[in-house]
Amino acid sequence: MLSTTCKYAVRAIIFIGMKGSEENRANARIIASELGIPMQFLSKILQIFVRKGLLKSFKGPTGGFYLAKDSNDITMFDIVEIIDGPGFFETCLIGTGPCQSSTHKKERCPVHDRYSAVRSEVVKYFKSETIGGIIERMDNDENILLKL
Repeated sequence: MLSTTCKYAVRAIIFIGMKGSEENRANARIIASELGIPMQFLSKILQIFVRKGLLKSFKGPTGGFYLAKDSNDITMFDIVEIIDGPGFFETCLIGTGPCQSSTHKKERCPVHDRYSAVRSEVVKYFKSETIGGIIERMDNDENILLKL
């Protein structure tokens, strides 16, 4: 369901939430190596989050990344919306455009009516699931993340 870029982003944000702090920033090379994400690709992803205010970064020998706000205030919805776009949760399950209900008979999406309830639950989940909650349920065990 999520793009590869978004999956990488979620894993990187979790890693930074576990390892990074203002005093001990998470280095992009280490993140890329530990998570098996191509370094150049990861750098672009992390810079997007810096521009959007989700991460802070510092350059230099002690440079790296840390969360710009509390991990309990960063939702999965925030991450998906930044990477896959605000229309991610509106796009048709089997097409490329916004999903339309059966009230638009000529352009009726054959899965819309049944999927709309599921979509509503998915949105609710993504808006309530926080990075802090994920880290807590992982019991701060980075090995779980490394195996994903």
